[in-house]
Amino acid sequence: MKINYLDISFKTLFILCFIQLFFVTSVIYITTDLLIRSYNAYSYLSITSSIPVATIYRPLIVGSGCIALVIIMKLRSKTRERLMINIGLISLEIIICFLIMYATSYSTNAVILIVLANMFRMTEDRDNRIVALIIFIILFVLSNYNIMSYLIDINSLESYLSVYNHNARSLLNVINNLLYTLNIMAFIFYMLFLIQNQFNESQKIKALNDELNDLNIQLKGYAEIKEKMGETRERNRIAREIHDTLGHTLTGLATGIDACKTIVGIDTKAALKQLEILSDVAKEGLKDVRRSVSKLRIDALENHTLKYALEKMISEYEHTTGVTIHFMCHLSSLEFQSDEEEAIYRIVQESTTNAIRHGKASEIYISFGMDRDNLIIIIEDNGTGCQNVKEGFGLHHMKERVKLLSGTVRYYSTAGFTVIVEVPVRKEK
Repeated sequence: MKINYLDISFKTLFILCFIQLFFVTSVIYITTDLLIRSYNAYSYLSITSSIPVATIYRPLIVGSGCIALVIIMKLRSKTRERLMINIGLISLEIIICFLIMYATSYSTNAVILIVLANMFRMTEDRDNRIVALIIFIILFVLSNYNIMSYLIDINSLESYLSVYNHNARSLLNVINNLLYTLNIMAFIFYMLFLIQNQFNESQKIKALNDELNDLNIQLKGYAEIKEKMGETRERNRIAREIHDTLGHTLTGLATGIDACKTIVGIDTKAALKQLEILSDVAKEGLKDVRRSVSKLRIDALENHTLKYALEKMISEYEHTTGVTIHFMCHLSSLEFQSDEEEAIYRIVQESTTNAIRHGKASEIYISFGMDRDNLIIIIEDNGTGCQNVKEGFGLHHMKERVKLLSGTVRYYSTAGFTVIVEVPVRKEK
């Protein structure tokens, strides 16, 4: 079982502080009772500047204050995420600390150490800890007897000890100073263990991040392999389709045309009949080619409209990356030819991916509009941009797609990156 030194040092600080408070309270209580029993109260008052607090209240204040601190600290551990409640509990802790110190005549301020240790224990943010440290320094200064004696009338522990002889007074002072020193040492050990714990946590997080980066690299490698395997399978499928459909059709046409060339001068009717047959074969072959090409259609567009496919893609990007994407369509409809829809989908997909992957964008704006018979697509982001844009595979492939539709692609980078695509839309379906 692993020993929790941080928890042990905190409990040790707590116990030592309460021992010192109990010791000081006991000394004051016993000394006051001794003065009353020996009828020396008048002589004691003659050497002090103020009347002491009623003796019976001191142990009650200290005891109930210590119990209240324990309860408040337990509550803070359960409500650490609620800022206002935490501030209220911390304020209550400080008030209780000053009540306890007042009851002990400000002879020790070790109880402030417990409050500070608990503040650091419950606060993980660096800025909040700096604020806690500033508060602690202010409280530590204000809890000093020499400062507080100017503000309120209190009797020092020294004045209570003055009624004893030199040896007894020295012994009691030694015990009190020893307990205070032990409190300071316990607090220092606690802070060292806290720093060590934070360092260990940082090392664990760093190790986990390194492991995650390695896994991401492996996953990226697997994804590339899978993509290549998919491309290979697709190429093989297309090759089979061409071989089984288009190849068969072209072979038949070539043979039939050769036959027509042979008989055209001998039997014109037979040649025309043969040409009709070849025409039917060509039409069937064209249908087979169309069926093969239709299998290459994007899955998202297979059974849905372009608008639905784009909205679905955008929603998935937002959920997986946390990037905000604004989609603005100024058209009454997003219905185009199938090849146009596929190109538009891929353009938006590629531009969005580049904005997130390369531009590190947090917001992307996608807008669709029409200028006469031209579809205008504008994709802007607030990413890092690029002064010298190098046209990679993505942009090159995008330009090829748009060029097949007789369109144009423009892009520029100032603050972020902007892609403007202009595609002439075919009206006939």
